[in-house]
Amino acid sequence: MKKYFVVSLVKNGLIGGGISADSEAITYRTGKVTIPQEYRHLVMKYEDICEVSSEWLFVLPTVTVKMRNGNEYKFAIFFNRKRFVDTLIDMGVKG
Repeated sequence: MKKYFVVSLVKNGLIGGGISADSEAITYRTGKVTIPQEYRHLVMKYEDICEVSSEWLFVLPTVTVKMRNGNEYKFAIFFNRKRFVDTLIDMGVKG
């Protein structure tokens, strides 16, 4: 069953979009055409994620997803941040 989250990618500002989580991966999507193609449809397989952490960036509740290849993606999640982190932990990601 897919789960959906309204998020903003924190990359040179906030880039609004959404994340869908299924049994294979989490996928970030945005309709913004002014950002690089690599961020418009970002698939992060659970096996490629090494760690997830939750913190605050000024007044924004954020979640950082660290990949095994060294990339890090920070998302501002205003609603259901705990549910998002729990979803990744349930899929075997280190929290």
